[in-house]
Amino acid sequence: MIYKTRVMPRLIIGQNALLKRLPVNHEKYEKIQSDFYNGKAGFGGEKEFDYQLREFIPPYPHAILHDLFLKQDHAYFQIDSILITPSIIILFEIKNIAGKLHIKQNPTQFIRESANGQRTVLKSPLAELERKKYFFANWLQQRNIDIPLIEFVVFAYQNELTIENMASSNIAFSYEIPNKLRALEIQNDILTSEQIHRLANELKSAHREYEPVPLTAKYNLTMKELTSGVACPNCNLLSMRWESKKWRCKACDHQDLVAHLTALQEWYCIEGTQLTNQQFRQFSNIHSRHIAKRLLANPYTQLSGKKRYAIYHLSPKLLSNPTNLSF
Repeated sequence: MIYKTRVMPRLIIGQNALLKRLPVNHEKYEKIQSDFYNGKAGFGGEKEFDYQLREFIPPYPHAILHDLFLKQDHAYFQIDSILITPSIIILFEIKNIAGKLHIKQNPTQFIRESANGQRTVLKSPLAELERKKYFFANWLQQRNIDIPLIEFVVFAYQNELTIENMASSNIAFSYEIPNKLRALEIQNDILTSEQIHRLANELKSAHREYEPVPLTAKYNLTMKELTSGVACPNCNLLSMRWESKKWRCKACDHQDLVAHLTALQEWYCIEGTQLTNQQFRQFSNIHSRHIAKRLLANPYTQLSGKKRYAIYHLSPKLLSNPTNLSF
């Protein structure tokens, strides 16, 4: 049973919004575009893993959680996916790396070779996963849960892979994972079905939404450098205008009632979790403070203060359904 699904990372949503609003000749455009494509590829690899995992339907009670961000011993760590079974817990680190991969031991090295023969030494996902396994074991120990942990580094798509001087049993491609999981021996049950259920729910409750720094700070940008407007969900241009109680696109004539929610999603990821009526008007090209006030009175905002001291606080639930965002 899946207790936690995977959603589009806020960082990717924000980078996509920046690329829509930043002039293509801006000095930061190529850097943001590269980061966006890399992040989007990584997320695509994780979704490919999720798709392959759907084939795994075991006869025993189990729990699956995707994209957990936890805190233990003053350290934060993120786990791409977790499978809880009665006798073991499996941690997955998922990678989407293009090109040929050479993996060596002592010291462990992951070397990517591109199509033109250029070789790049990458940070070892095995070392990353070992760190996460350490903190997760401590997290379980504090809750008096003693159960073996095993781990897999998973490559989303099939690469040309060379492994030297090391065991490869914990390295696999996504399509191999269902067979590898079916081959595991589940014996000496440690957790009952009810205990698995409680642990999965506790992990879901302990999950902390990753809050990236505002992207204006990350990329040293100001809001004045970005194009204002509300994006059309049909043509993706910043050409929506509020007319007669609805949004109308000046480019393709598409009409929408809630396009401003996408603008608020983008503000959340670009600039932060709060804004004023004036900031919303400037960002969305609304001229009337009264119209802005009505649009800001939605389930995803909470008002504090009055008149010129009024501030609207944006809920993380605003990002729970980012399908409105055009990629």
